[in-house]
Amino acid sequence: MGGAYTCARLVSEASAAGMRLDVVGVHDSILCASGRLLCGGEEIRSRDFVINRYKWGHLRDVTGACGCRQYNPAGAFTRYVDKYNQLVDLRSEAFDVPRYVLATSSPPFDAVVEAVGLPFVAKGLASSMGREIRLISSRVDYDALAHEFGADKEWIFEEYIACSRGRDMRLMAVRGEAVACMQRRSSDDFRANVALGAEVTAVAVNSELRTIASDVCRVTGLDVVGIDLLFGNPGPVLCEINVMPGLEGIESATGVNVAGRIISMIREDFLS
Repeated sequence: MGGAYTCARLVSEASAAGMRLDVVGVHDSILCASGRLLCGGEEIRSRDFVINRYKWGHLRDVTGACGCRQYNPAGAFTRYVDKYNQLVDLRSEAFDVPRYVLATSSPPFDAVVEAVGLPFVAKGLASSMGREIRLISSRVDYDALAHEFGADKEWIFEEYIACSRGRDMRLMAVRGEAVACMQRRSSDDFRANVALGAEVTAVAVNSELRTIASDVCRVTGLDVVGIDLLFGNPGPVLCEINVMPGLEGIESATGVNVAGRIISMIREDFLS
């Protein structure tokens, strides 16, 4: 698992529910040629369940396979780490999907502008915390992508929702239920990531957000998902989803015990 606050909260809530939850650090793990998985010198054997907090890699896969159940399920997790798959699959009557193209930064700039408008947003397919998100306002900005990341890197080039500049919503869904929502707002960046300093405030969960949570979980098969929504006109626009969302911002903004809801879901799975 990864993310100190989130891991600590899940361990605490599991303990309160009479469950033992151990943190296994991928960076501290060794997979031997014999197939033995070691963490801190201790062999990791079969567990009832694993909560995955690491995005990719063989160590992630082997650690996840130690669990009789995985949260989120391995296939859904792997598919929806990828932002392109999110745009292809996700649909709801309660949000719009922005115009987009998938390409490297090699096609003619004018062809991208014709497809999605100017300015537009460039997104790395598996980035997080805003690290591979750029606002492209000119040919110079576009050419800079190839210089910084290489000409072969694939990007989603996406319509820019100007009325949502510096603000979005993060909706937390657990097994299809909308459990908490917050607005993230930045005063000096078009991105609204908490990791980049955005401020957070609670948003009341309404019927529209409940529909979005239900639709996203039904389509993806994810047990726990953070759903990021832009403020469009007239309604929400899908930004992306997060298959391993952090809990610090949403719990501090809303006061909702999201970690407890996740642990309760898992506990009920084993009692049913």
